[in-house]
Amino acid sequence: MNIILTSALSGIIFMFAGFVLKDKRHLNLLAVLLFVAMIVSAVFQLQGCEILSGKYPNMIETDPYRVSFFILLSLVGIYYTLMNRYNFSKPGSKVSDYFALIFISFTGIAVLASFNNLLLMFLGIEILSIPLYALAGAAKHKMRSTEAAVKYFLMGSFSTGIMLMGIALIYGASGSFLMANITSYAFDFQSIYYLGWVMLVLSMCFKVSVAPMHFWAPDVYDGTPTVFSSYMITIVKGAGFMTFLTLMSSFKITSEIVADNYRYLLSFIIILTLILGNFSALKQKSVKRMLAYSSVVQAGFMMFALFQISEQSKYALLFYTVSYGIASIVLFYALTQVKKDSYKGFNGLGKKSPVLAFAVTIALLSLSGIPFTSGFLAKFMILSSAMEEPSNLILVVAALVLAVLSIYYYIKVIIAMYFRKGKGKSIKLSTLSSFLLILGTILTVALGVYPDLLKMLLNCLGSI
Repeated sequence: MNIILTSALSGIIFMFAGFVLKDKRHLNLLAVLLFVAMIVSAVFQLQGCEILSGKYPNMIETDPYRVSFFILLSLVGIYYTLMNRYNFSKPGSKVSDYFALIFISFTGIAVLASFNNLLLMFLGIEILSIPLYALAGAAKHKMRSTEAAVKYFLMGSFSTGIMLMGIALIYGASGSFLMANITSYAFDFQSIYYLGWVMLVLSMCFKVSVAPMHFWAPDVYDGTPTVFSSYMITIVKGAGFMTFLTLMSSFKITSEIVADNYRYLLSFIIILTLILGNFSALKQKSVKRMLAYSSVVQAGFMMFALFQISEQSKYALLFYTVSYGIASIVLFYALTQVKKDSYKGFNGLGKKSPVLAFAVTIALLSLSGIPFTSGFLAKFMILSSAMEEPSNLILVVAALVLAVLSIYYYIKVIIAMYFRKGKGKSIKLSTLSSFLLILGTILTVALGVYPDLLKMLLNCLGSI
C-alpha cells in the first residue's frame, strides 16, 4: 500500500504546486524528491513496514518482484526528469499539470505492482492510461498532437472493451476475480475460460504495442510531444510488460494441447511484430517515427519472457526494461536538441555536439544488440529464457536474423552524425546534461560488461 499512497499523494501535490512554485527548476526538483520518496516507501514496503498491511488481502499483495520493478521504473523516472528538465515547458506552460499527470499515471503503475485481483488490475491500467491521453494532446497548438490524443483514446477504449470482456469470461468460468483462485479452480467451462484469456492477451498486446494491436503506436508516439513520447515508450511500456507477465503467470495450462496453442499464439505475435516493426522502420524518413517502430520491435523481443515464466525470465524482463529505457531516453532527448526529426537533422552532430553524438551512438548500438552494451545482454538473457523450451529454437533464430536487420536503420543515424556535413550552429549542452549523457553511456556499457550490477542494486535495496 505504501507505493500506492505515496504516488497518489505526489500527484495531488503537483495539482497544487503550480500555485506556489513558479520557477520550473523548483518543479523539476520537487519531481525528483517525490520520486525519491516513492522509492523509499517501496523499500520500506519490501522490509515489511507497510501502511494498512494485510487489510485488503483479496485486492492487494506485496510481490517483491513487482515492487522491485516499481523501484527501477522510479529510478528511470528520475533520469527521465533530469534529462528533460528544460523540455517539459515546450508543449505548453502548464508544467505542474504535466507532472501531476505523470505522477497520477505512476499511481496506476503502483496499483499494477500490487494487484491481486482482475478488477484492480483493470483499475490500475485505466489510472495509468487516462493521464497519457491528456499528455498526448498537451501541445494544443499542433494538430498532430490532438490527432494523437484522439487516436490513442479511441483505440485505448476499444482495447479496454476487449479486456473487460475477457475478464467477464474468465469470471464466468472460474467464479472468481482473485488471481490465486483462478489458477487453482477446477474449470467446468473450459471454452469460455480460454477465450477469455485470448481476449486478455489481445488487450495487453495493445497496451505494450505488439502485433496485431500495434498500428496505433507509431502515429501516437510521432504526434505526441517528444518529451512525453519518451515517457510512454520507456516507463509506461515497462509497466505494461510487468502487468502482462504477472497476468500470464496465473494462466492455468491444463493439457499439452493448450500449452502448444499458447506457444503458437505467442510465436505468431512475436514473429509478426518483429517483421512488421523492422520492415516499417526501414521505410521511415523521420528518426522519431523510426524509433516508434523500433519500440514495437523491442516489445516483440520482450514478449519472449512470457514463454516460460521463471526467475530467469522475470529478471531478463527487468534487465531489458532498464537497458531499453536508458537508451531510449537518451535518443528522445537528442530529438529535442536537433532542429528536425528527419535523418538530415542529425547531419554533422558529431561536430556540433561530440558528447551528445557519442551518447546517441552508444544508445543506438545498445538497441541494436551490439556486444559490450546492455542491449546485447538484454537480448541474450530474454532469448535464453525462451530456450528453456527447446521447441522455440526456430523462433529464436528468426528473431536473431531480424535483429541483424535492425542494425541498418540504426546505423543510418550514426552515418548522418559522423559522415555527413550539417548546417547550423553547434549545440551547447549544460554541465548537468553532459554529465547525465555520460552517466547513461557508462551505465549502458557497465551493464553490458557486468550484468549482475543491477541485481546487486536490488539486493542492496532488499528487494530480490
